[in-house]
Amino acid sequence: VETSPLPPSSYEPPRLWPGPLNPSATSGPVAVKPAATLACPIVSVLDRWFAETVQPAAQRWFGQRVVEIKQISAYSCRGMNGNPNAHISEHAFGNALDIAAFTFADGRRITVKDGWHGLPEEQGFLRDVEAGACRQFTTVLAPGSNAYHYDHIHVDLMRRASRRLICEPAAVSGEEIASRAAQRNPYASSREPYATGSLGTHKTASAHQHGAKVDEEDEFEDQ
Repeated sequence: VETSPLPPSSYEPPRLWPGPLNPSATSGPVAVKPAATLACPIVSVLDRWFAETVQPAAQRWFGQRVVEIKQISAYSCRGMNGNPNAHISEHAFGNALDIAAFTFADGRRITVKDGWHGLPEEQGFLRDVEAGACRQFTTVLAPGSNAYHYDHIHVDLMRRASRRLICEPAAVSGEEIASRAAQRNPYASSREPYATGSLGTHKTASAHQHGAKVDEEDEFEDQ
């Protein structure tokens, strides 16, 4: 069904908040780069997600905190997946954020694109991050959900009449995922001093293909 843009007279921009995330006073703020424009409700949920999930996962897997996230889409007046004929996206309300990378206090950077199939601890961290997001947001789409999300984690607070929650792929504990990855390649561990960054770059194409299956019935997308 084609939808036309709202007429200018009926459109009201969301209450916008362009600052850093501040999950707790003890861990310090998390920079969002480039600066993201978001509606106030999702900011409080992002803060809670970072305090309760992201920072604990960072400490567990890497012994340090996240100091910056790279976002690739926040407030953007568009249809779902950038399609002008699709339903209006949650991004158009400042109600969604796409996260592509996490940077740690020591400068290490984990991208969703490479880390999702990268080193065991990278996979473990990202899966714990996604599982925690599924407890906070109404929509979470990560690599493997469909072709549009092979390189980022999409979170939003879309309200559905059915109250249905979307968490794709299904949440799995980071410990389980990391254990599987270590069994496949017991030498792939960044805890060794000569291994830096993600070693999963060569899997990018296959990861994209793995995530290329789109569930037409649920119409998962960048909400």
